[in-house]
Amino acid sequence: MSKYTTLLTVAALALATPALAASSDFVGTWTNTDSSTRGITRIVVTPNGDGTLNMQVFGKCSPSDCDWGKVAAVAYSSGVQDSNQTVVSAVYPKGFSNTMVVLHKNAFGMVEVMSLTQFLDKSNRQNYGSMDLFRR
Repeated sequence: MSKYTTLLTVAALALATPALAASSDFVGTWTNTDSSTRGITRIVVTPNGDGTLNMQVFGKCSPSDCDWGKVAAVAYSSGVQDSNQTVVSAVYPKGFSNTMVVLHKNAFGMVEVMSLTQFLDKSNRQNYGSMDLFRR
């Protein structure tokens, strides 16, 4: 996936407007609909109590899923005066890479999750992205 394709995809997710949503609509445990995924298996979104959110991501590992940790999440709407928040994102800095996880609430009450990983360690590994569907 080229940088431009990735940017256009993220921009399209941010500008899409399904049903009305608030950041609290993202709170809960979201599970990947693909039970055989090799990527993100579960996402837990929790409120901070001050109107902000935290995101905790779990990735496929054996014998149990890997906990990426809890980080601050940011909610987005389609404009500065629009309270319809349809996108939430968080960045996971892992030292050798950064992964941005973007949740987009769709009209069916599920979230489309895009994860974008950028390698920082000069390993010549290819940056990559993936898209999955999650349900509560």
